[in-house]
Amino acid sequence: MKAFIIGNKDSEISMNAIENCRKSVNLDREFVQQASPDTLEEDNFDGLVWKYPLSEEQRVDEETGMTLRGYTANDVDKVFACTISHARIWQKCVVSREDTMVLEHDAIFTREFEQFDWSGGVLGLNDPRGATHNSGIYHNLVSLTDGVKDAPFVLPETSLPQGLAGNSAYIIKPYFAYMLLEKLRLKGGWPNDSLMCKQFFPYHLKVVYPYYTTLQGVPSTTTSWLFS
Repeated sequence: MKAFIIGNKDSEISMNAIENCRKSVNLDREFVQQASPDTLEEDNFDGLVWKYPLSEEQRVDEETGMTLRGYTANDVDKVFACTISHARIWQKCVVSREDTMVLEHDAIFTREFEQFDWSGGVLGLNDPRGATHNSGIYHNLVSLTDGVKDAPFVLPETSLPQGLAGNSAYIIKPYFAYMLLEKLRLKGGWPNDSLMCKQFFPYHLKVVYPYYTTLQGVPSTTTSWLFS
């Protein structure tokens, strides 16, 4: 299995974080330059455009009945670029036909990773605490028992898209990478962690406890000044 680390070669902070991430994982590793608003035209997946609600918008997803609340971001192109960065690796996973680890530059391993068998399409590795809204509830549910388990719902199923507690570190299988790419083409541009939700994929999202990674406390790959 290969680990792909997403970051920005033009940012010293990003590259320092990547070096920390790289040293913490004992797998074959490859750096992936993150997409940016300037590269969206060439990375647009056959005319893919942003379709998720913005700002004060709200609508109901007809497929699942879940509520889609406006995504708040200073520049949605940066969020779109983050989705494209992940989708690039999903494509690599499909082509390789091998399980693939995806790491954002702010992920760092807190214990040694050894490959193991698990059932499902994607496996979240990261400690949710401090990473997402409702992360405390998520942690309390996941930490009840050790091992691999279904990613929990922390809100009603028809509420917001729910999946992994952030996508800073996960392992994805080729069949599920293909399903995500097809869903992306069907739905249009969404935040990658909203697209990878239990409402779309109720039986495929898994998490493991104890966690393998945490965050380094540096800006995420969607933070504006990492594109400078």
